[in-house]
Amino acid sequence: MYRLVDHLPALVVALLLLGLGGVCMIAGRAWQRRRGENNAGQTLYATTAALSLFTLLVGFTFSVALNRYDTRRELVVEETAACFSLWQRLQLQPAPFRAQMAATLKAYVDARLAWATGGQETDRERPGDAASDALMEQMWNLARSAGGDGARERLMVDSLTRVDDAAWRREAMAREHIPLSVIDALGLFLLLSAFSLGYSGAPDARLARLPHAVFLMLAAGAIFLVLDLDRPRSGLVKVNQAPMRELAGFMARDMAADRTLRP
Repeated sequence: MYRLVDHLPALVVALLLLGLGGVCMIAGRAWQRRRGENNAGQTLYATTAALSLFTLLVGFTFSVALNRYDTRRELVVEETAACFSLWQRLQLQPAPFRAQMAATLKAYVDARLAWATGGQETDRERPGDAASDALMEQMWNLARSAGGDGARERLMVDSLTRVDDAAWRREAMAREHIPLSVIDALGLFLLLSAFSLGYSGAPDARLARLPHAVFLMLAAGAIFLVLDLDRPRSGLVKVNQAPMRELAGFMARDMAADRTLRP
C-alpha cells in the first residue's frame, strides 16, 4: 500500500483496511480452531497490548494531522491578510499603475483559489503554483516601474514580500503529509490486532462477532479520519478558503465602485 495510498480516496483506503481486517480476524479464529485450544484467557493480555499500541499510534498520527490542518487554515488567513494589505497600499500608486496592479492582484487571488481547490489527493511532490508566481512577478515589475517616494516604495515592497512569504509557506505546508511508512504501520497494526482478536476470541464465535465488527469499523473509521485531515483539498474535512473568497468579492466591489482601479 506504500504508494497506492496517495492515489486512493481516504474512504477507499479505510474500506480496504476494513475488509482486510475482517479477513485477518477470520484467519485468527480459524487458527484457534485448528490448534483446538480455548486460549482466550492466556492470550488476552497480548491482545490488549496490541490494541493499546494501535490506539497509541492512531492518537499520535491524528494529533499530527490535526496540527497540520490548523496550520494550513492559519496560513490561508495569513495570505489573505497580506493580499488585503497589498490591495490597500496599491491604491496609493499613480493612476496609470494603480489599475494594472489592481487587475493583477485580483487575478492572483483568483489563481490562489483555483490552486487551493484543484489537484490530486495529496501534494507530496506537487510543483509550485506557476500561475500565481507569474502574476506576482508582474506585480513586482509594476511596483518597480511605479517608483515613487521612498515611503510609498517601502510600503509596496513590504506588502509584496509578505504575500510572497505567505504563499511559499502555504505551498510548503501543503506538501507536508504523514509519512507513508507511518500510514503503512497503522494498517499493519490494525491487521495484526484483528488477527489477535480473532485468535483470542470466545469459544462461541457468535458471541464475539458484534464487538469484533464494531472494533473493525471504529479502527477503519479512525484511520479514515486521519487520512482525511491530512488531505487539505479533498474529502470531508477541507481547509476553508472563505477568507480568500471574501477578499476576492471585496476586491470586485472596490473595482466596480472606483474607476481608477479598472484597466
